[in-house]
Amino acid sequence: MSSSRRSVYFNDKWQLWDSEPDTSTDQVHDFHRGLPDYTQTPLVKLDNLAKEVGVRAIYLKDEGSRFGLPSFKVLGASWGTYRAITSRLNLSLGCDLNAVKKSLIGHDITLHAATDGNHGRAVARMAHWLDLPVVICVPSGMHQSTISLIESEGARVCQSTGNYDQAVLEAQAAANTDGGVLIQDFAFGDYTDIPQVSQNQTMKKNGYSS
Repeated sequence: MSSSRRSVYFNDKWQLWDSEPDTSTDQVHDFHRGLPDYTQTPLVKLDNLAKEVGVRAIYLKDEGSRFGLPSFKVLGASWGTYRAITSRLNLSLGCDLNAVKKSLIGHDITLHAATDGNHGRAVARMAHWLDLPVVICVPSGMHQSTISLIESEGARVCQSTGNYDQAVLEAQAAANTDGGVLIQDFAFGDYTDIPQVSQNQTMKKNGYSS
């Protein structure tokens, strides 16, 4: 092992356990497979690293181009948005994206989110797929190149005068004011439903190469 790298830590308290298949992820899987430009993310085999640490094989799940975005964040953002919109319109979770899009005709709904980068761009991409207006609030001092990437998805970017936490509160206030939907990737206060469905279900599913 290279002297410039830290030694590998092996957990001597590991245990072998089995988990029953979680069928609740099937619906999430089907939803993501129905999104535009869906492809399975590649598994990159790291033979040299496996040999170095003394294991049979190591695979790296490459999320560098999920739906053309450089992050897995779109998985949670898309599912969270889908769940929020279907709940708002009293639609079944079996509806595909086109059915949801048609059902939105005549409804004045704006998506809102706060971000320091990837999450906001992912919410903006989902808004684009659904033909919904979207406002993304970013913290003060965000680099213009990051703002431009979010705007390239069709979003209106609102720059906060404060930090990320302040941007979150401003995004929530804006959603409450115009009757929109806040799509945030973490829970705070009484805002728990969307983060729970977008993170818990998607993180379970993200263990697969899909």
